Amino acid sequence: MMLLLILLSITLIGLVCSLWYIKTLKDRIRETTKSERMKHAFLNNINHEVQVPLKSVSELAGVISREDLYLSKNEKRSISEQLRYHANFISTLMTEVMMFSGTDTEKHQLRLESFSPNALCRRCLEANMFSIYHRSAVKLNFKRELNDEYFVTNDRHLVELIVNKLILNACRFTEEGEVLVGCNVSENVGRLTIFVEDTGNGVPENRRNYLFSWFDDPDDMKDEVEIDLSICQRVSQKLGGELYMDTNYQRRGTRFVLTLPLR
Repeated sequence: MMLLLILLSITLIGLVCSLWYIKTLKDRIRETTKSERMKHAFLNNINHEVQVPLKSVSELAGVISREDLYLSKNEKRSISEQLRYHANFISTLMTEVMMFSGTDTEKHQLRLESFSPNALCRRCLEANMFSIYHRSAVKLNFKRELNDEYFVTNDRHLVELIVNKLILNACRFTEEGEVLVGCNVSENVGRLTIFVEDTGNGVPENRRNYLFSWFDDPDDMKDEVEIDLSICQRVSQKLGGELYMDTNYQRRGTRFVLTLPLR
């Protein structure tokens, strides 16, 4: 009788362990499948975005290769600006791919360097100048609140990635008025504040709570702006900062704020 109970107990334990293992295996397979679907959805989005600048670069290459072509200084400058803009845009997309790899930013080691926030903001505005090239009703402006000699230390490339994305998204939704970029150390005590304001239509009320949410389902990864903002939020946290929409902004449009530690 005792032997039978022992054998029965061993059998039950083995059965429970088997069921637990099967459940764990199914969970892992489900998570792996979901992760692969997420990556596939993200890469599809990136592929869609990158086709536009690649097509433009190809068309520009065709233009400048013509033997009978004469270009004025202004035309040369225009083509040069377009190529720089598209190159910068593609570089940003590739950085996003690297940051999304593994669905986290932990693999990226910060490359700390000293830089001028004013110079960074101006550089980002210049890089996005072509995005409003055919819209004379929109201006890209910089608000100077710090001295150009004021420097901070952080991963400059990642800060530029965030600011570039914020400016690009602002340009997408601004048909007239301006996109204003600035930085200061007075708005948030002990922090560097970089802001991007636009005079677009603003963010609908029903989307505000989801702007920076990380995606749990590939079907949610349809809005490329929200994907950009979600990635930028993760990058800002990696930098020790925070990205948010200024809900107290009273003017027309939207104001996004990036805060970074002063070091």
